[in-house]
Formats: sequence, structure tokens, C-alpha cells
Amino acid sequence: MFKKIFIITGESSGDKIGSLVIKKLKEKNLNIQFLAIGGENIKSEKIDCIFDIKDIAYMGFIDVLKNIFSIKAKINLTVKKILEFSPDVIFSIDSPDFSFRILNKIKNINNKIKTVHLVAPQVWAWRENRKKILRKFIDHLLLLFPFEKKYFEGFIKNSFVGHPFFDFSVFKINKIENKNKKYFTLCPGSRNSELKIFMPIFIEVIKKINLNNNFIFHIPASEINKNFINDYLQKNKINNYIITTNEKEKNFYIKDSILTISKSGTITLDVCKNQCPLIVVYKTSWLNYLLIKPFIKIKFGNILNIIAQKEVIPELIQGKCNSDEIYKKAKEFIDNDFLRKELVFEYTKILETTIVPDSLDKISNYVIE
Repeated sequence: MFKKIFIITGESSGDKIGSLVIKKLKEKNLNIQFLAIGGENIKSEKIDCIFDIKDIAYMGFIDVLKNIFSIKAKINLTVKKILEFSPDVIFSIDSPDFSFRILNKIKNINNKIKTVHLVAPQVWAWRENRKKILRKFIDHLLLLFPFEKKYFEGFIKNSFVGHPFFDFSVFKINKIENKNKKYFTLCPGSRNSELKIFMPIFIEVIKKINLNNNFIFHIPASEINKNFINDYLQKNKINNYIITTNEKEKNFYIKDSILTISKSGTITLDVCKNQCPLIVVYKTSWLNYLLIKPFIKIKFGNILNIIAQKEVIPELIQGKCNSDEIYKKAKEFIDNDFLRKELVFEYTKILETTIVPDSLDKISNYVIE
């Protein structure tokens, strides 16, 4: 069986998932030709990419508006390359505002190309009416979390597949007891716009923590932004840090950290996978925040808090996302071993309700069926 598969990703988490699915498909010894929009993870699988995800990594309404013509050009280029490639399947991962425009254009030109999309749009959080039009350009929607199914039943073919990040994870609460408490992880994000927001805040947090503690700060990064992060730390005379760029090292240091402070997003699931206590932060420009706030229907930003319908993982959002508030909350966990263990225990109970052991196998089978 020979198949052509075009993969669309728009950010680092999608790039990582895409590479895992590619690996799983390769294990099946199928005759598949790939072409993609991807980053360093997909490229590491020796897959040709028509451009890099960094070219479309924009955050918030204002950032998107500033780059609208560049984004439109990338959409049109992608459609052109897909039609030239003539795939049997388009497999898109997250980034709905980018992916859906491409899928819609393709379906209007060639309805025979099968489309599979992983990571449902967050209609339970905002813009719920989107679910009514998805069937026009998505043949099969793959869901990460079981609670999402009720939102899409009757509107589009869908399947709960679980999150592939947990495909090879086993959760044991006692892992946390062996931490040497030497490391402290900070996750400022992967987009340039995120780094410009969170690095100044994290620098101030580091300085406050350094007054009374001797941690080595671990910062996960990509090859693309590691120099920016390193230069920023050096400029601010911070020397007690490690920057990691590969998954094995990143997971090692997160697992061995006393605490992680992370910007909201998929990276928080990586932290939970490694059983590390976690504080979630999020901030955007006040204009972005004021534009989006009236449309948000949920109280929490972190997916595990949304599932639990309560704040299990502490969140410091927008006005509370400042160095004083973050340090104050972090100190509570630094000083209280029981609090750290209790947090991991509580979020693990939620995670265990969402884990599908063979997630990657399910996803890959749906892509090629």
C-alpha cells in the first residue's frame, strides 16, 4: 500500500506530536511519502518541510493582525504545495485558525482528499458555533480528552484517542520523593512573542529566589530560541542555569525539579507527565486580553483544571502574572514538601482519567484507514 500524507503543524507541540505519529507510521513498515509544515522534531525524522513553523508562530489577535498578509501568503503557498503533492491524506494538528483555512480551501478544490485533524478546537471555551461548520472540511476529528466528545456528537465524525504525550508514561506518585531539590524549571514558551513577555518576568523571579536559595534554573528551549534565552540571562547577570533542547534532557531536569513555573499550554502536560509540582502563568497584551475576555466561557486556563472544574494546579493569569505574585506562590511550594506532593497526587488523579495507553497507535491507524 502506497500513500501520500501531508502533515500540517503550526507550533512546537504539534511539531512534536507530528514527529511521534510519523515514527509510529514508520514502524508499520508502510510505503508512505510525507511532506509537511514542521519544525525541528519533524525535520529530525528526515521529512521535507515546505517551510518552518517559526514562520507562522504568532500569538494573540494583535500579533496576527500585524502579520496578516504574511499568514495569507503562507496559507496560499500551502494550498498550492498540497495540490502539487496530491496527497491521499492531510493530517493537521492543532493551530485551528491556520489549519482550517487550508483544509477548507483544499476541500473546495478537491473533496476526495481525506482530512484528519488532531486536537479539537476549544469550542467548550469560546466560539462554540465553530463546531457546526467543521464537517465541511474535516472528515475525522480526533479528540485528546473524553469530555470533548459531547460537544461534537451529531456535528462531525469524531474519536477519542487520548494524548500521545502520555503514550509511554507510567505515573507513580513516589517518584517525587527522590528529587534532589537542586533544580527549578521555568518554561517561558517557544514563540518569540511569548519569550518577550515571560523572560523579563522570570528574570525577576530568579533574582528573588536567588536571595534565599541555591537552585539551578532549568529552561527548556528549542534550537531556534536557545541563543535568545541564553543572551537574555547573561545580560541580566544570571549564571545559575541550564538550557536544554532535546527531549531526554528536558524530561530529566523537569522530573528532578523541586517546582516548575510554566506559561499555559501543552508544555504543562509534559511537566505533569514528569510528576513535577507546577504553577501555571499566562499573560498577553492588555489589548489582546480585553478583546478576548468577553468571549471566554471558562474560569480556568489549564486543561486539567478545566476537567476538574476547580483550581487543582495554581494559575496566575494576566494581572496576577507578575514577579511578586509568582514568587509568593512559588515560595509556598519551595517551603512545603507536603504541598508539593499533594499537588502532584491531585493532578495525577485527573490525568489518569484521560490516558489511553495506545494513543499513538490509534492516531496512526485513523490517519491511514
